[in-house]
Amino acid sequence: MNRVGSLVFIASMAGSCFGQVQKPCFAFLLKGDVSVSCDGQRTQVTRHGDIDQLAVSDDLLSLGFVTSRITKRTAISADAAYTTTLIDLKSEKVKTRVGPNSVISTCGGIFWGIDETRQHSDTRNLVTGDQIATPPYNWFRCSADRRVVVGIAKDSGGALYEGVPPQIKIAPGGTRFGYTFNLSADGSKVVYATDSSPLCVFSSSGPTQCAAEEAMDTFRDVLSVNNTGEVLVATHTEQGCFYKSPSNFSPTRTPGAGQDACLGIGYWKPGLKTIEIIEPLGRNPQWISPTTAKLMREWAAHEARDGK
Repeated sequence: MNRVGSLVFIASMAGSCFGQVQKPCFAFLLKGDVSVSCDGQRTQVTRHGDIDQLAVSDDLLSLGFVTSRITKRTAISADAAYTTTLIDLKSEKVKTRVGPNSVISTCGGIFWGIDETRQHSDTRNLVTGDQIATPPYNWFRCSADRRVVVGIAKDSGGALYEGVPPQIKIAPGGTRFGYTFNLSADGSKVVYATDSSPLCVFSSSGPTQCAAEEAMDTFRDVLSVNNTGEVLVATHTEQGCFYKSPSNFSPTRTPGAGQDACLGIGYWKPGLKTIEIIEPLGRNPQWISPTTAKLMREWAAHEARDGK
């Protein structure tokens, strides 16, 4: 597998929205590669062009991403095999695993988004190998210390609950799929959205707050919420793009590529009526710490230097 890193610094749009002395850091997919935005600079971390999903663990200082290859193609369908690459950002050791087509950062680690049956969230931390149990939830997320768990249980009619056993009803039925909700690292904030309801944040310390009703185009990727309730989400923009793959797209006309509205990285927090676009292109965003961002940039520089 080609793991060549590319270190590219580009001025980011994010700073204009946050209004903070130290601009926040996040990772996302841009043109099929992992990028990092931090302190107003954007860094391309990988050079694949075919990465489908990413997840980053601040606690374990690890990066995970999924790539795919077609194993069988017919006139009407194609079969694919998926490989998850896991990088220890401190030791820079790399390992790969074959499995499902998505990864998620939760419970302090990196997990496959679904298990092999495609009926549940996977319960094995891919970095440490630890198994976790969150009955009765089929789809779940938990805080970094695993003390707070939110999820959707089969017998709850699709409603979103907090607690083991379920104690607090966060949202009514309609959030069937695991990629429509997430939990902050400290467990204090829950973000959720569906194709029939706007983006909302539930807080353990106050009432649920939601974006305007038109902010519904937020169910394509994993939602990311930090400990202060700020949300990152992939959402359509008004610009048109040409898609080589679901994660590799740009406004540049590409022979054989499908055309659709571009996806960009949106920012929202309670108090804002609408989602603000902070990156014009990208998807699969995730908040990360400055320490993790620094290590990801160092890994990219070493890969570029070594020519791998």
